[in-house]
This record gives sequence, structure tokens and C-alpha cells, in this order.
Amino acid sequence: MNPLSPLGRYNFLDLELSGDIPDEPGKKMLGFIGGEPPLSMGDVERVLAGAGQAENIRGVILRIKTLNIGIGRANSIRGHLAELKAAGKKIIVYLEDCGNVEYLPASIGDKIYVSPWATLNLVGLAAEVSFFKDTLSKLGIDARIKGLGEYKSARDTFTRDSMSPAHREMMESILGSLSDGLERAVAEGRGMSPGEVKEKIDRAPYTAKEAVAENLIDGVAYEGDIRDRTGDEAGLEVHAISARRYNRYLKLKEKLSGFGRVFTGSPPIVAVLACTGAITGGSGRGPGMKTIRSGPVLKLLGRISKDKSVRALVLRISSPGGSGIASDVIREELKRVSEKMPVVVSMSDVAASGGYLVSLGARSILADPMTLTGSIGIVYGKFDVSGLRKKLGISTELMPSSKHSLMYSSARGFTEDEEKRLDEMLRIYYDAFVDSVSGDRNMDRDRAESAAGGRVWTGAQAKELGLVDELGGLHDAIELASEEAGIGDGKKRPHVKYYSVDRGLRPASLYGAGAFSGRAAFLMDLAETLTRESFFAVMPYRIDIR
Repeated sequence: MNPLSPLGRYNFLDLELSGDIPDEPGKKMLGFIGGEPPLSMGDVERVLAGAGQAENIRGVILRIKTLNIGIGRANSIRGHLAELKAAGKKIIVYLEDCGNVEYLPASIGDKIYVSPWATLNLVGLAAEVSFFKDTLSKLGIDARIKGLGEYKSARDTFTRDSMSPAHREMMESILGSLSDGLERAVAEGRGMSPGEVKEKIDRAPYTAKEAVAENLIDGVAYEGDIRDRTGDEAGLEVHAISARRYNRYLKLKEKLSGFGRVFTGSPPIVAVLACTGAITGGSGRGPGMKTIRSGPVLKLLGRISKDKSVRALVLRISSPGGSGIASDVIREELKRVSEKMPVVVSMSDVAASGGYLVSLGARSILADPMTLTGSIGIVYGKFDVSGLRKKLGISTELMPSSKHSLMYSSARGFTEDEEKRLDEMLRIYYDAFVDSVSGDRNMDRDRAESAAGGRVWTGAQAKELGLVDELGGLHDAIELASEEAGIGDGKKRPHVKYYSVDRGLRPASLYGAGAFSGRAAFLMDLAETLTRESFFAVMPYRIDIR
């Protein structure tokens, strides 16, 4: 920011993070109803990048309330704050809610303050894995679901009452990788060793005063005191600009910059398309509040590829997978687009199974070290509700016209012959998935197979396995796409245009937020998916890591 600009008098950015920070740009309902939409990940990264380039911005006041985001997004935000700190900017943090996810980005702060009654719940990460076999049995429902690969534990959610040895091994590996990342991040921010941090985590939680004594925070203060504390730390009178206002300024500046270049030819653009939710086929409304429907996505990719001003595409994906058919057709269309321009995938909290299959269509894949990805495998099945119907007094007469005409009926299970045929098809689709990994990642088939088996990996692990190219966030993906397209000079943020797919709404959502509601939503959505498609690429129902 030029000191002579209308905003040149501001010397600090005031950024509040709370609730959800969506990957998709926010929209007001009907364009005018409701308040201002929340800042998206793109908005947060834009204002932090802008603050890093503005000479008059001396630092950031970071106010963190209760966050409803995954650890991947939290770590990505921390990475951008670390870049600001390395550039000599001050990071002053106020924490109101102090869980693992909130403390992760806060840990990079020069000074961290919490409210007097706050509890620092830096208790370490834990996984919650639920199983519904007994619940379904009580209802008279038999889950006839199978998957290929010992780690493809999506089926276990409904067919077991506890983790298999392979499932437990996978979860311990994920937790170990994420915990190591958390401990290293805190150690770096607070000037400790990872071992010291681990010991402190094992003794948590802490009251505010105890956290000060443990050197996990620097002091106790109310939110209204933070500007004064910031001024004392920076040695100046603070004039802070809110992140929302600064974001509006930067977006306007980008638009004006692009408009100015119209006179010398079409301004080169990096398109950013954010896709969030379960992957479904067709063009109608999906089964959940946030779904990635193949029809609208394909149409939008076609529009982007035909726009001569678009020189590169970044696909920001947050998905546990879903329809195998829809995932594959989006991957193929993404490959077509990548023949015309650089395509870079930026993985959010999760991009697994079908979400990973889609990513294979890009030239380059970036993930945060704490992203959950992989889960290369296929699942098939159905719910046999004949027992439930009997409990409810419902009589059903089955009248098949051919040997397999009732194969997908929920009124009975699979016959031995049907199950044999489905197992054969499962192997075909699984091999096709692994072949796609091998071909699109230029990887030996045996190496691709060793990374498959339905196993979920963290971004850091996926990088070592060659499943992703680089570690980084959305801003890093935009910079890489710009570099590959030959636009921008590395000093200025390229002209970026955000796209989003219109979606329908329904209260329940696959992998939705909330413990019981999210699980119930999954059961409803999966049952609906199984009535429409035989084989699907989805990661283990839900990995709750907190």
C-alpha cells in the first residue's frame, strides 16, 4: 500500500477469525438479504499478502474467537502469518477461545494474550471414530457394503463395531503426523523444543495465569486492551484498518488494475474455482448443503477454458469424495483444460478418494502439510432394510424379471452370484483408479499401488509419497499458476478472478459440521447415494480430529 494512498495512514491490519472460513467466496442470499458474508480463505490470504507488501503496515492484530475450520486451513493461515513475521511485521494475538485449532495460528504471534477467564485447551489432537453396526442391527438394517484395500475403512463404519488393525494403524499414523506438525509449530513460535511442547501438552489444560507461567502465552488482557498492548509492543500509536475494509480496498484495486490493462489487450487472469463438499453426479440439487455437482462444474470449467483472458486455473478443493463417475468426469475435463493452460489444485482440509481423483487432472497439486488426502480406493454396497420393514409390519413381495433385476433393491441382500459379480467390478474400478494415479502422477504402478489400498495420508506424508507436488496454501497455488502461465513478476499478486458454482440448499449435509447431526446427515446422504450409483469413491465416513 502506498503511504500516499487513502489508506496510507493505517499502520496495522486488524483481522478477526471466527466461525467458518469458507474456501468459496461468500455471497449474500438473493444478493441483498443478510449481512456481509464471512471472509473466505482467499480473502484472508489476500489481506495477509497485501499487509506483507504494504510498507506502512507494521503488523497484524489477530483476534481469534471460536473457529469452525479444519486443522489444514488453520495451519495454512499460520503459514502466511509466519511469512509476515519473517518479513519483520509484528503479530499481536488475542485469544478468546483456546483450543488446538485456535492456538495453532496464534502460536506464531510475537505476543499472545488471552482473556482472564479463558482456558488454554492445548490438549493435543484426538480422533473420534464412530461405528453404526449395532445401531443399524437394532433397526433391522443390514449394511451390505464392501471396499477393496485393507485401509478402505468407509465400510467399517457400518459393518464393524470397532477399528480393524489396519484402520487403527492408519489413524495412529495420521494422528502422529498431525501431532508432530502441531508440536513443531508451537515450538517454533514459542522458542521451545518439540519435546518441551509435548510435555506441556500432556499437562494441559491451563488457566490463563498457568499458561503465562508455561510460556504458552505472554499475558492476560481483555479484547478492548489489545490495541494499547499492540502500541506498547510496536512503540507507536496504532491506527488499524479492519480486514474487511482492507479486503474491499484490495479487491477494488485488483479490478481497477485489470480494467486499466484492457486498453493494452485483455488483462491476463488467474481463475480460482473453489469446490466444497461431497461429489455427486448430474446437474440437479445435490443431496447435501454443500455438494460438488459434476454438471455445473463441467459447465463452469468449459466457460473458463474458453475465456481468452484466463491464462491459468487454480482449483481449490475440499471434498471427501463421493460419486466415482462424477469424480472421474471432472478429472477428465480438468485434464482437457490443462492442455490449454496451467491448472493447479490447492487442497484444503480434505481432498481424499474422489476428491483426490479429481485432483489428478491438474498439472500440479499443492496441499497443506495437515491436509487429509489419498484414500485411493472404491466402495460398493447397499442397505438391506428388510428387517426394518418386518419390524414396522410392512410386507413386501419381490417379483424379479431376470436373475439380477433385484440386485440393488433394498428389500433384500445380495445373492452369492451378485456379490461375486460386484467383487469383479470392484477390482476393475479400483485398478482404474490406481492406473490413473500411476499415469497422471508419472509414477511406477507398484509405487502407486503401495500408496493406495484406501489409506488416508496427511499432506506431509503425501508429499513424500509423490501424491502431491508441493506443500502450500491457496496463495502459493495462485503464485505457482501465475509463474507457470508466465504472468506477473513475482512481486505483484496476479489479477485473480474467483468463480463459484451455484448450489441448492438442504439442512442435512454430507460430512456436515456438528457431531450427531453430521453423522445422521451422512447416513441419509450415503443411503441416497447408494440408490443412484453402485460404486463410489469416498474416504472413511468422517475423521473427527480436534
